[in-house]
Amino acid sequence: MHQPATPLNKQDAVTPPDEAVEGGKFIRKITSLIIVTGAVVITLYVWGIIERYPRTDDATARANVVGIAPRVSGQILKLNVQDNQAVKEGDVLFEIDPEDYKLTLEKAKAELAALDRQIAQADSTLRRLEPLLPNHFTTAETVDEARTKLTTLQAQRPGVVATINLEELHLSYCKVIAPFSGRVINLNLSAGAHVTTGVPVFSLLDTGKWYVIANFREAEIRHMVPGSEAIVYLSSAPNQRFRGKVQGIGWAVKPEGELDLPPSGVPYVKRELNWVRVAQRFPVRIEVENPDQDLFRMGASAVAIIKGPPLK
Repeated sequence: MHQPATPLNKQDAVTPPDEAVEGGKFIRKITSLIIVTGAVVITLYVWGIIERYPRTDDATARANVVGIAPRVSGQILKLNVQDNQAVKEGDVLFEIDPEDYKLTLEKAKAELAALDRQIAQADSTLRRLEPLLPNHFTTAETVDEARTKLTTLQAQRPGVVATINLEELHLSYCKVIAPFSGRVINLNLSAGAHVTTGVPVFSLLDTGKWYVIANFREAEIRHMVPGSEAIVYLSSAPNQRFRGKVQGIGWAVKPEGELDLPPSGVPYVKRELNWVRVAQRFPVRIEVENPDQDLFRMGASAVAIIKGPPLK
């Protein structure tokens, strides 16, 4: 008995199986092409932003450090600070035993007093002899000797006065004063220690002015000039943003593998791999305009972003 043919559904009637498969492949190709093109466009856009607004996490917070060295030698009589302590400009950091300098000053003052007495005596003698010369009650040679003696003694006086001023200065140096407000660092001695002229006892960190040294690739520094606006983040406080501006861009780094003999003072910045080649980086100094004294620490890791043209 003849079986009736199974009717085709509407889709089968309209679209042959081979055409449906080809259509699916075409759609997938278009979708893949759109995805790839979008990724390339986004990549180029992001790369353009990075090139125009360079960013680096190879950055550290810095502040100037000054070695506190006494200008006279002696034993520390009183130590007024401790390590990491905050101090203000003009604070007495430590005091050196002043007795030796007081004695030297007193001796110089005594020498001046004796010299002044000799000058007064010589002057009196000359005043007494000069009126006698016209009447031949004395000789010209005697008057000349008195005048020469007075002149010699008077010539000695400025030197003795200078010695007194110098000894007074030495005595004042027995109190070592903070040259600026900051924090004491690397203090490792106690009262009673002997200190030497010109040899640092500890260091003082200048917390009044912070800056960041950020190393940027050589291709990036063309997008910045002194005065360019910058943004700084500290690794210890990633949610807090600090304003800054480019103070200067390094003009010299020590070439890779070159021995620094004799020491040149030129900074060494390690190269970094930049896709197909190793790019040199140059240090950029960024002055921080609104530093938080409780967050900024010497050597702290930071992120720096150069935002645009110089601030007006």
